[in-house]
Amino acid sequence: MTTAVALETIGAVQPLQNGAEVGGNATLEWTRTALLGILGYGLLAGIGALAVAFAYRALTVRELPIGPAALVGLALPTGWLSAEAIRHGEVIADSPLIHYTSGTFFLGVLFAGTVAASGGHRLGDRLACGAYEIAKLDAGGQIADLVRSAGLAITVTLPPSVDDAEGYPPVDDSVKRELAGKELRLPSGLSIAERRSRVTARIESDYGLGYVRVELTEDGTVSTITVGDRRTGISPSLGPNRAAVAISGPPLPTASAGDPVDVWTCGDSNRLVATGRLRASAGPVTTLIVDAEDADAFERGERYQLTTRPETRSDANALVSAIRFADETVVAITVEDGGPLESEFVGWVPGTVLAIDRGTAVLSLPAEKVPLEAGDTVYVFGTPLELESLSTGLEAQPVSDAGTYSR
Repeated sequence: MTTAVALETIGAVQPLQNGAEVGGNATLEWTRTALLGILGYGLLAGIGALAVAFAYRALTVRELPIGPAALVGLALPTGWLSAEAIRHGEVIADSPLIHYTSGTFFLGVLFAGTVAASGGHRLGDRLACGAYEIAKLDAGGQIADLVRSAGLAITVTLPPSVDDAEGYPPVDDSVKRELAGKELRLPSGLSIAERRSRVTARIESDYGLGYVRVELTEDGTVSTITVGDRRTGISPSLGPNRAAVAISGPPLPTASAGDPVDVWTCGDSNRLVATGRLRASAGPVTTLIVDAEDADAFERGERYQLTTRPETRSDANALVSAIRFADETVVAITVEDGGPLESEFVGWVPGTVLAIDRGTAVLSLPAEKVPLEAGDTVYVFGTPLELESLSTGLEAQPVSDAGTYSR
């Protein structure tokens, strides 16, 4: 209803048919039309700010800063006015586009739109909090000071430096600068474990990180914080010399991710193009994992036919899925000649050794008493805390760069 009123008010901004001169009754008519137009455009800006503030609070449970809300709100009337100026060469009544009356009208629209957008931002945020039962917590003001003075809340300060987690993509420097020295409000009476869990969950939620480890001293002070970014896309889960290809063709209703498939050309003469494993499907588009040398066998714009192969399904997909959603990750480490890992037993390596690549031979899940040799590439599965002990004097790289599985 409010939108309809705004549009009707904007529709009142029509030419006065009084020529270029504005005087007498025409002045009063122009003023009335301009005020109605400013009111309508202001309501339009307020509605836009209300909608974006409501949606942001509902989706993120956080309050949208007033700046973006005001910009979105003002974009609606300014865009409308720009379209009118292009179509008719004027923005208000019979006033020329390059005239002080048009400039006055435009400034009035900006002022009214800014005020209305500010009100719409607050109203939309309140409506979202009421609709989704979101409790707003004020960390400042007299009430917050009373709560802190009564010992009902404590302040936890993060350390001035933030470390990168082993086996995870590094977090952007701007995020680490924002985390360094940041103060968090927590309820009093929490144990050390509860405080650590609260801080970890808060950082993961606010910054969308893939891994966070917080270390606290006995008095509850945060001593170290280690963070890692999320791995996105399909590339980290591809094996060595493997590629992902999206093709068009009828989907297989009975096949699921990980099933082996054959890809055939469509037409009178069917030809086998490649074999691979089904990764995902969405409508007529199917993503396959194939050998890297077979990736160029597919032609752009062609449709293909898929058939399943009578082969025992591999557990590799289950392993990749578990790694992607767990704190553990995989790194590839090269054993250097005379390095700390040379001649060490597999069982003494922190984490779990999944495989050892010795050039011509690959040892899968080696026994604990197998010694490591210089030149071996060791694939180790473990948490970033376990993998940190391997980084001293060693050159560890995320396993996605080495061409095997990682989160």
